[in-house]
Amino acid sequence: MGGSRQPRAGIPISVKLILATSFVVAAAVGTATYVGQRSIQELTEKQLEVRRQSGEKAITRESVLVVQSVATSVDLPLANNQYADLQLLIDGALKEDQATGEHRLQWLVVYDSTGAPVAQTSAAPPKSKLEDLERLLAGGEKIGGVVRAVAGTNELVYGAPVKLGGKVRMGVSTAGLQSELQASLAEAKERAADQRNFVLLVSVLVLGIGVVLAALQGVQLAKPIKALTQQANRIADGDLSVRVPEGRRDELGVLAQTFNKMADEIRDLLVEQAQKASLEKEMSLARQVQQAMLPPHTLEQHGSLKVCGYCMPASSCGGDWWTYRKLSNGRMLLVLGDATGHGIHSAMIAATARGAVEALSGIDERLLTPEQVLRAIDSAIRQVGDHNVLMTAFAAVFDSSNGILHYANAGQNFPYVIKLGVTRVLEEASIIAASGNPLGDRNIAVEIRRGSLQLRPGDLFVCFTDGVVERANPAGKLFGDRRLRNTLTGQALPDAAALERLRDRLVGALDAYADGHAADDDVTFVLAQFDPPVSSSRISSHGAA
Repeated sequence: MGGSRQPRAGIPISVKLILATSFVVAAAVGTATYVGQRSIQELTEKQLEVRRQSGEKAITRESVLVVQSVATSVDLPLANNQYADLQLLIDGALKEDQATGEHRLQWLVVYDSTGAPVAQTSAAPPKSKLEDLERLLAGGEKIGGVVRAVAGTNELVYGAPVKLGGKVRMGVSTAGLQSELQASLAEAKERAADQRNFVLLVSVLVLGIGVVLAALQGVQLAKPIKALTQQANRIADGDLSVRVPEGRRDELGVLAQTFNKMADEIRDLLVEQAQKASLEKEMSLARQVQQAMLPPHTLEQHGSLKVCGYCMPASSCGGDWWTYRKLSNGRMLLVLGDATGHGIHSAMIAATARGAVEALSGIDERLLTPEQVLRAIDSAIRQVGDHNVLMTAFAAVFDSSNGILHYANAGQNFPYVIKLGVTRVLEEASIIAASGNPLGDRNIAVEIRRGSLQLRPGDLFVCFTDGVVERANPAGKLFGDRRLRNTLTGQALPDAAALERLRDRLVGALDAYADGHAADDDVTFVLAQFDPPVSSSRISSHGAA
């Protein structure tokens, strides 16, 4: 198969960063430019309106002063009917306005108390026009003692009374004002355009600087990210030797340090996993070897003795073991041991002890007494390791011809002998109370308790390690001796197969009691039944008794 296909990268993060930053800068600059342009436009319009209003007020104010001045000037001559002097006065006022160059004053007309015009400038409107203007003034705006009305485009008319009788009418042109306003408007618009162009230029410069800075920052950010991506691909390909530069003093620098640390930890983890896999393989092989050293799972019969057992370590390998040896004349050696703890170390101690039994059995069958077997085990395991390793053990020699059992105990749990009733149902259980100290202690001499007993036909001998009675449920409560005896008693043993079923029943009871809780210690037990053929005479005598 080919190598794994690398995922295709999309848009580079630097491009995304540049685009995003440029968009943000453009939006900010555009918004600021738009607001600035609107502000300039509104300010310009307000300034023009202020100027227009100011100009109109100035024209009105000056025109009111002029018409009031003329009305005052013509008061005395009009009262004395000096019309020639009146004409000179209004002509002088017109010339004075023209001399300023503004040409606002267009015409003047003076009326006597009867309403007849007595003096007027040459540019005065005809009589019909004057009558129309009078009607306009009738509804015009009053400013002090002066009345003003709009006579037409760029033209105003003013009227003022003469104190001693009569009135004055004056026409004013706003063409000059409009020209000034248009010039001012053009000038203001030009300044506004210059300001808008300046703001736009500054905005473009800010946008350009922002894009350049975003590009530089994007490139600076993209380099370490690209290096991290390449390193991740190398890790995916199994190369853990390359390291990412850690010179940056920001989050990417911290990320690079973390990434390099992760690569080191992954390398160490891979080494540990390889070692663990190798160790697990070795443990599996050790477990297979240890299980192969145990007696077969099937029932074994030698003379009148039937034997089957069970041994399950708490981990891959355990310190529990048991074995048997068929001897001459229908005799059998049975040994059960429990090394301290469980695991590979305990399994090695158990193998050493079993090797001692094998070595002893190969020398001379007469040496295979229970006490001698335990002393051989003690001598063997005392020499193993730098630390004291203890082992409890029980050994027994069964004589199936007469039912005599010789045993020796070195700290192992007390075995049971369970009586088989007439109906071949297990009834009463009794304890073989023989203790002693564990084997392998370099500091004290070995002490072994030995003894013998007579088995009756059908009696069941049960020996076990502490892992049986100390099997705990999820609540931490132990299985105990009472449950062990209750599990065995009351069970029928009509034939050899029933002994295997009894073993399986005990295993099921232990597992059911644990309810999925893992065992803390190895579980080992052996069931041995003395079951000689019973003659009819013996059955009759046994029944009579």
